[in-house]
Amino acid sequence: MRPHFVAAVLLAGPTLAQAQDMCKAEPPPAVKPAPPVSPSRELRRITLSLLGTTPSPAELERVAAAGETERRQILDAAIDSALASPRFYEKLVEFGHDWISIGEYTTGAQGDAYQGSMAGTLYTCGAGTNHAGAYFSAYELGDRDARNVCNDLDENGAATAYPTAQVEPWWAPGTMVSVVGGLATQTSTYSDRMGAIHDCGVAYGGYYDPGVGRGCSCGPNLVWCVPFNGLGSGSSSSGALQRRHPWDEPARLFAHLVWHDRPLSDLVLGNYTVGNNMLRALYVRLGRQTGDRRTDGTTWWKPAQDASPRDPLSTEPGDIGAWREFVVESLEPQLLALSPNQAPSGDLSRSYHFDPRTMPGAPIGLPAAGVLTSIGAMSSYPRERVRAARWLEIFACHEFQPPPAEIHFPPYSGDPATTGPCQHCHRTIDPAAIFFKRWDFGQAYYVPWPFIPGLEPYRVAAVQLSGQYPYNGLPYSRWRDSFKPGTVLTPITMDQMRTNPETVFLDTLDPGQTLLGTPGDGTIGPLGFAKILVRSGEFDRCAVRRLFERYAGRPLDPGKEVGYIDALSERFVAGGRLVKPFVRELLRSDVFRRGF
Repeated sequence: MRPHFVAAVLLAGPTLAQAQDMCKAEPPPAVKPAPPVSPSRELRRITLSLLGTTPSPAELERVAAAGETERRQILDAAIDSALASPRFYEKLVEFGHDWISIGEYTTGAQGDAYQGSMAGTLYTCGAGTNHAGAYFSAYELGDRDARNVCNDLDENGAATAYPTAQVEPWWAPGTMVSVVGGLATQTSTYSDRMGAIHDCGVAYGGYYDPGVGRGCSCGPNLVWCVPFNGLGSGSSSSGALQRRHPWDEPARLFAHLVWHDRPLSDLVLGNYTVGNNMLRALYVRLGRQTGDRRTDGTTWWKPAQDASPRDPLSTEPGDIGAWREFVVESLEPQLLALSPNQAPSGDLSRSYHFDPRTMPGAPIGLPAAGVLTSIGAMSSYPRERVRAARWLEIFACHEFQPPPAEIHFPPYSGDPATTGPCQHCHRTIDPAAIFFKRWDFGQAYYVPWPFIPGLEPYRVAAVQLSGQYPYNGLPYSRWRDSFKPGTVLTPITMDQMRTNPETVFLDTLDPGQTLLGTPGDGTIGPLGFAKILVRSGEFDRCAVRRLFERYAGRPLDPGKEVGYIDALSERFVAGGRLVKPFVRELLRSDVFRRGF
């Protein structure tokens, strides 16, 4: 049984009057409050809520035998000790998964995700070969069997000499691995059969294995490649473990913010996140695949050189599994930091405006917005309306229910937000979904790779919205069918779309439009949605409801206890949206100490 469910059995919540008294220091309520629980039972609640464990018999006996002053000191010390325990961080990660529920990381509808790493696949030469244990590229010999490289044979079986080298790989800093063939060179471009020149850092699609070009290196420290086959679903394979990390990221970021006393609003407003080496590699590869042509850096994969805040479970400086903080733009330049010197920030002043109806060219990127622009969340929710609905449920505590049977709607005429019975939900979903258009999946032979449409190098032309071959499949057909001019989701005219087809990706609210009763400020993308969430107060009201249910043990009723919820959220905001002080105060309150 989970600790917050146990606490729900042990704790009765306050009446509205009692709650207002706790938070606003109003006169005592007329209703007689329940008596306090015993000290040993209170200690049990504290440890169950924060650590998921029970106190030792000695601890229970000590608090039961103590006088009032000593008893309060013991209980307060138990709260502070639990909040400082790495075990509390572990429970925060569990809480994060319960609250910010996303599905598995995939790349497209098939769900196979063989190529989700977006990196070139490496294999090792077998025992008994000329280069036993050395890494070679899956496409070293083009479509021929690349294993010939291990025995110094060319694609026709003729003897040849391949270069070798020792390289410090990004996945094992401080060690050296052997490489053979193109991997041992510093080759950064290659020519295809038509003579066109390509960047070796941009992997191309295969059936199971993406690859770098024939004769290519894998860049500095092999950062363009991975030492395993894609992101398969095997539970113990390296690829499957890397596939898990994008799913883990939102919960880890939540735990990181709480542990390091950061504002909880950075969960949706922040330009930074956390990641271990494997997750960071995915961001680096996404950046490379979507236009970044830097050398990919030499420090993101060296945790011993990284002084950024990290999780409390990773105490060794060189632990590549440590979840360490990083500004997303430093690894994926199209997810904009919008802060001086790319400093970590969750400030509401971060903003970027781009209106394709009046501004030529393409936006320089998409503002980073905490979990809302995390790879796993965007890929788990593969459509803009689904993304909007899930985030409204998670961060605004919005519940989507079917309309009452007696309500009649006008016939559907092309816009689910304004006509037909679907408007019951879509009048809320679509103004939110407009912020989530710029993330999709481009076909890479077998499994699609994520990309940001309308940004370089993925500009969108009129023919891609025409339905003509070869643009009659995904994602083009979906854009054409979903982004209808004149709808709430796509508030443009047909003439504007004809003049500039990329106007269909308009991803901010027009002046005068509101969401959650709050207008936008012109910020594009998920950050624009996040700012509305926070400025409307819905994020804070939802957050205190989730925190109260987790640590006090029961859900708050937004109908009967709206005053208490508002009082809690005011207290939460006044405290800088810091979770640990809020929880500490809650666990020290008379409300928490009362029984049934």
